[in-house]
Amino acid sequence: MRIAYVFLSLFLSLISCKNETVKTEVKEELIMYQPSEMTELMRTIYEFNKASKIRIEDKKNLFEYPEEFQNIKTAKLADPDERDSEFDSLAIVFLKNQKAAFYTEADSVKFNFNRSINACIECHRTRCPGPLPKIRKLLIPKS
Repeated sequence: MRIAYVFLSLFLSLISCKNETVKTEVKEELIMYQPSEMTELMRTIYEFNKASKIRIEDKKNLFEYPEEFQNIKTAKLADPDERDSEFDSLAIVFLKNQKAAFYTEADSVKFNFNRSINACIECHRTRCPGPLPKIRKLLIPKS
């Protein structure tokens, strides 16, 4: 019986002597993603053109051309170094063709709309290629 007490006390002392490590949690402050002005504008342009594509395909009149699209020339980019002469020239091409889709004869609307979307595609090939598959879906197939 004495041996049982010795083993029991030895066992209990081993269990009570376990090395407990204290875990300290480092909580990082969560930072919410803030899209740039350009990102917000691009999302607006995308949604507008998505709705415009449907209207063109349904042979309905387009909405009024949004003058806020002109902000593409001045909106702040996430990386300011991305704004260069190529970006500026493609933005001008986009705006010219986008406006033309709204202010030309009905038979030219699809053509000019697709030209404006192709300007987006051309720009996104060299910068921010992530949305390219989504942008390509805006193109209206030739009938």
